[in-house]
Amino acid sequence: MKQFYIIFLVFSLLVTAVMLWPGLLVNPGNLSEVHQKLDGGCLSCHTPLLGTPSSHCISCHSSEEIGLKDTSGRELVEPDSVAALLHRELQASECIACHTEHALPGKGPLLAAMDHDVPATELQKNCTVCHEPDRPEDALHARVQTSCNECHGTKRWEPADFDHESWLRADLSRSGSCARCHEPDRPDDTMHREAKNSCSDCHSTKAWEPAEFDHDQWFRFDRSHPADCSTCHDNPADYKRYTCYGCHEHSKRGVAAEHREEGIREFSNCVECHRSSNEDEAERAWRKIRR
Repeated sequence: MKQFYIIFLVFSLLVTAVMLWPGLLVNPGNLSEVHQKLDGGCLSCHTPLLGTPSSHCISCHSSEEIGLKDTSGRELVEPDSVAALLHRELQASECIACHTEHALPGKGPLLAAMDHDVPATELQKNCTVCHEPDRPEDALHARVQTSCNECHGTKRWEPADFDHESWLRADLSRSGSCARCHEPDRPDDTMHREAKNSCSDCHSTKAWEPAEFDHDQWFRFDRSHPADCSTCHDNPADYKRYTCYGCHEHSKRGVAAEHREEGIREFSNCVECHRSSNEDEAERAWRKIRR
């Protein structure tokens, strides 16, 4: 029985110590600069077994005054109208849904995350109330009049799910329409500078790469010809230039001897006759040129 009383006494002392001095038992980290005056006063914000009720926050930070006045009631030199509007229109008042402590140093609102389900419904539909300074000033955003959340999510700004078909269906078929928004992204190599077709002939609106270039209109890959671009296009500064000496079957000496044997003296532009590995097709093309 004596042992039971000893255990009960020790347990009671521990519980009392935890209730009176919880900060000595668990210290999750230093408070931010703006809350330094509360250091050690855990019960100013926390309630044992109940966590951090918002009523403790509101006792200092009135939702009607956030962004307009400090905790002593004095008007701010630089009021934050967005913060004021946001906190006045909250659908819920769980402060820890967005704010944190013991984690971020310095001053400021100590934002851990922004739960966009918390603001009032009308604010959720009007992103520019808070994000107008972040609105891009490019040609695309200047033309699109839809709501931000048609493309952007509330978890992260990018990647955006932009449906080109819905907004630009009439423009996509016209050459040059893509350049209205994507001109700064246009590659500056020879092939793209001299291309006369529409961007959409090669590129998709879902992803810029990989591009679907119809190589058959220039040279068909068949038999032993590899489909590795760098085998023939070995000059990164000018991909329109090509070489047929990138593989072991073609050497300059061998190609020269073979063509001269046929009486062909000009053979620098291979695809003028050779549009595939079919020799008969190349011979027909050469005879047509000789006429």
